[in-house]
Amino acid sequence: MGRRSTKLENLLGYAGLVLIIILILIGFSKSLLISFGLFKEVGLDSFTFDFYKEVLADKTFTSSLIFSLKISIVSSFLAIILGIFLSYGIFNSKIYDLYLKIPVILPHIIIAILLLNLFSQTGVIARIFYKLNFIEESNDFIQIFYNKNALGIILTYAIKGGAYAGMVFLEIYRSISPNQLAAAKNLGASDLQEYFYIIFPFIKKESLEIFLILFNFAISSYEVPALIGPTSPRTLALKSYIEFTKNNFSYKPKALVINVFLSLIGLVSLIILLISEVGKNEKNF
Repeated sequence: MGRRSTKLENLLGYAGLVLIIILILIGFSKSLLISFGLFKEVGLDSFTFDFYKEVLADKTFTSSLIFSLKISIVSSFLAIILGIFLSYGIFNSKIYDLYLKIPVILPHIIIAILLLNLFSQTGVIARIFYKLNFIEESNDFIQIFYNKNALGIILTYAIKGGAYAGMVFLEIYRSISPNQLAAAKNLGASDLQEYFYIIFPFIKKESLEIFLILFNFAISSYEVPALIGPTSPRTLALKSYIEFTKNNFSYKPKALVINVFLSLIGLVSLIILLISEVGKNEKNF
């Protein structure tokens, strides 16, 4: 009975996965056709690379790509570091992991609004600094929102991503045999040595996967950059959203060209992940 149940669960799981893949491929195929000028609904019915040429010739595309990569790479890297510290601290102190669950539950947009209220030039921290005479006026407080440094966006993604990474790492710590940690302590290992020689090899395997997940989410999300990002340069996802929501249908193919590039970045990330998995399996053998 148990074996049949397991087979049925696996069958349903694969069926659901196949359905999701089919839906994704249908949507991607439609986007790809429109990006090549095959959009009969608005009178475009001839295959062309013109929209790709226009997008690639646009200087704002290059600046948006670099801006998006900077935000995604830096925020994902910081999230991994933050996740390591948070999870190890909670694991050692045996504190309930509610401190990780709350940021995970809250949407990115809520985190961004909270940071805006705290760290903007008219926020709580700036007002406290003004009251304590640390700054003469609100404009003297550091500006981390609405400018090219994108510190507010990076901080938002790092906090959310750090909580997610921390939860994953915490589960890995809990799966490690207490006997290994006890043996290391008995042999005189310090906390740092215990971490690097026993714990770190376990989380090292998952760090790349978590990084790629956070990276792809950050580069494809537009809500936070739309709320607290600069008007120039914009992230690729936000640029695509703005192009797509214009009333003129002639902008739709350009928006979908940008989406194709974002999809290619996701595909490269998937290939890197698969290569990493193959490498890990070969080492195990």
